[in-house]
Amino acid sequence: MNDAALTDLLAACRAYAGGRVDARFNAAAQAFYAGANVQPKIVARAARELSRLPPPGAAVLANMLGTIVEKGGAVERSGPAVWELYLAWLPQIHRGFAGRKELSPRQRQLLDAFQLLGQSAVSHLSGMPQERALAAGNKALMAQLAELQDYTPGAAWVRQVLLSRSDDLLVLHLPSRQGFRLRYENIVNCFHLFTLIQAAFSERLPGGRAPNRFIVDMARCVTVAEEGNDEPWWRYQTVRPDEPGLADISGEQSVQTIFRIDGRQIIVLSPPVEGAALWDTSFFTPQLFAMPADVVLEETLTPSEAEEWFAKTGFPAGEAAGTQGADKP
Repeated sequence: MNDAALTDLLAACRAYAGGRVDARFNAAAQAFYAGANVQPKIVARAARELSRLPPPGAAVLANMLGTIVEKGGAVERSGPAVWELYLAWLPQIHRGFAGRKELSPRQRQLLDAFQLLGQSAVSHLSGMPQERALAAGNKALMAQLAELQDYTPGAAWVRQVLLSRSDDLLVLHLPSRQGFRLRYENIVNCFHLFTLIQAAFSERLPGGRAPNRFIVDMARCVTVAEEGNDEPWWRYQTVRPDEPGLADISGEQSVQTIFRIDGRQIIVLSPPVEGAALWDTSFFTPQLFAMPADVVLEETLTPSEAEEWFAKTGFPAGEAAGTQGADKP
C-alpha cells in the first residue's frame, strides 16, 4: 500500500488554507491518484481522515475522492465518510444563518469550503440510492437544505439530488389512442419532464415536432444551462382519485405528484389549450452532471394493451376525446 502518497497528501491537506493549490499540493495529489489506481484501499484510508483535517483540506480531499468515484472508483470506500462530514457541517452553517447575525469564524470557514464538499457529496450520493432515500425522508435535513440553497450551491446541489426521482411512466396519447412505456431518470419537476418527453417522442405523434437540440442538451445536462424557453406540444394531464375525468399536471410540481394506476404513473396527452404556459430553462437547474436527467421511450403498447389503459383512465373504446377532462383555464 502506498503509505508515502497518503502521508504526503494528508500533510498537504493540513497545510492548505484555501484558494488555488500550490505545486507541492498538486504533486502530492497526483501521487495519490496514481497510488489509488494501484492500491484502491488507500481511498478508504484517506476517507477515514476527513473528519480530522481542517475544513479547507477536508473539502479538497473530499473533492478528490469524488473525482475518483466519478472515474469508476467504488463509492463504498469513501461515500459514507464524505456524507457523514457533510451532515456534520450542514447544521453548523445553518445555525449561523438561522441566527440572523454575522457568521462565526468557524462557520465562515465551513461555508467557504462547503462548495467543494457539496460537489463530492453529489458525486458519491449518485451511487448511494439507499442513503438518498433515507435523507430525502428526513424533514429536518430537507428544511435546512431549502433554507440554505440560496446561500451556497453546496446545499442547492445536494437538495436537488435528494429531490430527483427516477421511475417508469405510462403515456397515453388520447387523439390517436396510442400508449407507450417510458422511463425517466433524475428529474425533479414536471416542466423538466415535459421537455424530455417531447424529445423522446419527437415527430412520432400528431402534434410533435423536431425538438430544439439546444434546449434538450441543457435538459439532459449535456451542456450548461443558459437562458431559453420551451413550450408544450400537448396538454399534459393525469387522473385523480378525488376528481372525475382528467386533471392538468402542474409543471412546477414534483414528478411525484403524477397519479398512479396499478402502481404505474400515468400521463394522458391531448392537443394543447390556447395560451398554455411556457417554461424556462431554470427548471433544469441546478444541473447535476453526476446524475444527468433523461427520458427514454422503452416500448409501444399493442392496440389492445393501450385500450386496457384507456379504459382504466376513464376513456373506454368508442368514447370521444374531450368528453371528459379538467375544466379549461
